[in-house]
Amino acid sequence: SLSLPLPPSIPLSLSPSPSLSSPSASIPLSLSPSPSLSPFRPLYPSLSLSTEEEEEDEEITELKPDPESDQQEEEDTKEMKEGYPCRELTEEEKQQILKSEEFLSFFDCSIRVMERALAQDSDIFFDYSGRDLDDKEGDLQGGSSLALSRLFYDEHWSKHRVITCLDWSPQYPELLVASYNNNEDAPHEPDGVALVWNMKFNKNTPEYVFHCQSPVVSVGFARFHPNLVVGGTYSGQIVLWDNRSHRRTPVQRTPLSAAAHTHPVYCVNVVGTQNANNLITVSTDGRMCSWSLDMLSQPQESMELVYNKSKAVAVTGMAFPTGDVNNYVVGSEEGTVYTASRHGSKAGICEMFEGHQGPVTGLSCHNAVGPVDFSHLFVTSSFDWTVKLWSTKVEEPVCV
Repeated sequence: SLSLPLPPSIPLSLSPSPSLSSPSASIPLSLSPSPSLSPFRPLYPSLSLSTEEEEEDEEITELKPDPESDQQEEEDTKEMKEGYPCRELTEEEKQQILKSEEFLSFFDCSIRVMERALAQDSDIFFDYSGRDLDDKEGDLQGGSSLALSRLFYDEHWSKHRVITCLDWSPQYPELLVASYNNNEDAPHEPDGVALVWNMKFNKNTPEYVFHCQSPVVSVGFARFHPNLVVGGTYSGQIVLWDNRSHRRTPVQRTPLSAAAHTHPVYCVNVVGTQNANNLITVSTDGRMCSWSLDMLSQPQESMELVYNKSKAVAVTGMAFPTGDVNNYVVGSEEGTVYTASRHGSKAGICEMFEGHQGPVTGLSCHNAVGPVDFSHLFVTSSFDWTVKLWSTKVEEPVCV
């Protein structure tokens, strides 16, 4: 082998690779430590740690806590606390937060969500394969499947009050609004109450509570306006509640004047389209009024409901056929049913249908839309304990 003079600290030897046989080929050289040097003997006595030992020491050094660093961190935390001291809010500041619009909106939304979650009592082990139907087959055939499902009653708002009207939300079918008259045992409570109940969640309290100073005799969700609830009162006023507001009192109401209703308003109905709709109301004063929900200061139009130009009709109910904003049906205190129109040459009361022996309490037109036209059918209920099916094409009831 050919030895090269190198510094004594790094003695190396160069030797040709034994795999090369041709002299003309390039000679790769390999560097290897001199065998005279022991691999375990340190070249420099002052450096007694190997590279691996140094790395281990570095790792150990990183894991060791530094007391000076901890002390500095504590000082920084102390300075931060001193810069932003924790203090208790004053009573005035607390009341200001509690009454702020942001807090009221957050709290109102949060308690509804928590109440729904806590009230859920669903059977998570329910089997949809039908295995449990074999045991219940006899009960189903015997009619025992008809059972009481829910009771909607509030101890404070429902007690000693009579339900005067019910209506389903067209946007949210699980919502039902009920109106109540006054509680004679609680003279300091509001005379009129409207409660919105939720069928979807198993909760014992109403979703919304609304009230006013006159007994509510009719109520309804405002079609095309899911946030509005309309009420007709015994005093003749029309009241409008908004569930976006934190108030339980009406956000709008009609004035008590001769230009509007002066007797109890027994029916409220929103008709039209999304872009053009009106609130139609009827009362036992024999008047039909059309309102804009944006302004209830005065009716847009008013009409006296008179039969044969002589007999005033004390209306207790009203219904519009599906998709019709001009023709409608009304029920009266004497038990007679009439057809009427808002506009045209036959505006006012048109035809009369006699059949009930008491005041008409409810009236509804057929709402099904399909290849067969059922818009001429309507159903009525009365104090005479009967429910009758009618057709505008026949004077007598179709079915009793």
